[in-house]
Amino acid sequence: MTTILELVDRISFLAAMPAVGAIFVSLALLLIVRRWQLHALAMAIMYFFSALLYTRVIRPEVAVVKLLIGWMIALTLYMTGRYLTALQEGAEKTTGEEQTARPPRFSLAAGAPLRSLVLLTVLMVALAAFVRFPLPQVPGDVGLACYLLAIGGVFLMGLTEDPFRSGMGLLMFLTGFDLFFGALEPSLVVAGLLGVMNFLVALAVTFLSVTHAAQWESGQ
Repeated sequence: MTTILELVDRISFLAAMPAVGAIFVSLALLLIVRRWQLHALAMAIMYFFSALLYTRVIRPEVAVVKLLIGWMIALTLYMTGRYLTALQEGAEKTTGEEQTARPPRFSLAAGAPLRSLVLLTVLMVALAAFVRFPLPQVPGDVGLACYLLAIGGVFLMGLTEDPFRSGMGLLMFLTGFDLFFGALEPSLVVAGLLGVMNFLVALAVTFLSVTHAAQWESGQ
């Protein structure tokens, strides 16, 4: 733990606008890019820089624990994506259909121009809310990150019916709420309960994604 805390202290200069920019980049990957592998990577990036922002409002030791929980969630999402891909490929072999060609590594999602416009809308709404309604008891850049996470998560949930992708939007929204509420109530009990809640939501997203995929395959 001491080594991790020393590393966090060395990169603490990123716990400001650079972290907010990295969160925006992770949101862009979730909105615009098609590959689920990059979605899992985006979630890992989001949790890393959110943990850096946590160090501005709570004890660094608690921020490290939240980082570990976030990376466990990202790993869970990655394993879920691998399972869903294997399930789809197995169904295609069973039915004798031609296997769906794998998209290029950095292929864009369907409706990429519209999604790019949504991304800019999220940024503009977050900036407007940050200027008009600044959050109490949090530094300015942390407040902007809270708005960006919450608003971006809502848009992610509204853009798809897929439980896997909409679940990542819910997790992003909860991260923004957790970051703000952690500043209002920085106790260890509250931080632990919020971390456990996020992980339970990730497990629920996994269950719903697998169930949805299995029902879709059985209906073919």
